[in-house]
Amino acid sequence: GAWSRPETCPPGQRLVSFRLRVEAPRGLWDDTAANAMAAICSGGSVLEGRGGPQGTWGNWSLPCPPGAGVCGLRTRLEPPQRGGDDTGLNDVDLYCCS
Repeated sequence: GAWSRPETCPPGQRLVSFRLRVEAPRGLWDDTAANAMAAICSGGSVLEGRGGPQGTWGNWSLPCPPGAGVCGLRTRLEPPQRGGDDTGLNDVDLYCCS
């Protein structure tokens, strides 16, 4: 794939919540899994990545507590399927720090 342009919160704001657009498994068809991510900044701005159109948006994550912001992440990746259909990114956890 190709990188999209960076999205950033306005100066002085932190990322506080996110959601993913994920395509459900399609059986024999080409699966894509996570296709886009959107995030909310502490001031209310919404950032949205330029991912693929497949899938549906999930729910927003619980927001970081007041005064905190995202300081780390963990990703869930599908291991190579060899002869099968690879999806790549399947899920994301973001961690809050103050």
